[in-house]
Amino acid sequence: MAAVAFNRELKKDAVVDESWFSDPRFCEEQKFWYVLSKTLAEDAAWKFAKEQGINIITINPGFVIGPFLQPSINLSVEMVLNLVNGAESFPDGTHRWVDVRDVAYAHILAFEVPSASGRYCLVGRSAHASQVVR
Repeated sequence: MAAVAFNRELKKDAVVDESWFSDPRFCEEQKFWYVLSKTLAEDAAWKFAKEQGINIITINPGFVIGPFLQPSINLSVEMVLNLVNGAESFPDGTHRWVDVRDVAYAHILAFEVPSASGRYCLVGRSAHASQVVR
């Protein structure tokens, strides 16, 4: 969702969908470097696909949580862990979450379903940081 939901237009009750794109200038002004990198990468992928006549599908997940295979934690799990153990201050924000198994399934569908095209936002639930800690 980094390449989707970060711009000046995002209001508290806004409905964000696949038609949204993060604003690179806003990301740079706010020093959202991770978000900027994802935004520029997706934009470059779409431009390259168009120039080369390639069919492209992009999958934009929220914070990915759930069982993991690697022996270390990922960024999303680390964020939750840091809230629980007090390593970070409690943010006043709502985040978009998705289960890793749903992300895997979306990739399979994007590959196997002939009519799949465009962009897909993957969000299972939006939750405030206080709900996540509870």
